[in-house]
Amino acid sequence: MEDFNPVTMFAILRESLGPWLWGLLLIALVLVVGVVSAAMKLRSARRSPKHPIIAAALAGGVATAIFFMLVPGWTMATHAALNGPVDYLVAILIAFIPGGGIAAMVFSMASWRCARRTPAVCDKSMA
Repeated sequence: MEDFNPVTMFAILRESLGPWLWGLLLIALVLVVGVVSAAMKLRSARRSPKHPIIAAALAGGVATAIFFMLVPGWTMATHAALNGPVDYLVAILIAFIPGGGIAAMVFSMASWRCARRTPAVCDKSMA
């Protein structure tokens, strides 16, 4: 484990994902920029992030639950292959990837919408 470094991780990802790596990195960058800009817009409008966070958590949770059912198909296994707690944990962690992306999109959209609305609609102003 002493020889493990970020350059090695990048080489492994580039070899395993091929051209998909750059698309996935671009999507991740867009999601991060969207969440940061939405949070900054909320803060400049002096709105609470409570409602966008709740909406993102609900949407991300539902998406994770849906994608959890699809994980065995992605790994070319059957649902019967989920035998133990570790199998379920790994399947949930894999499902968190698209679920987190959807949560980031929902947070960004809800934050931009709340920042444009009146304070009574999306909570009181930040203290």
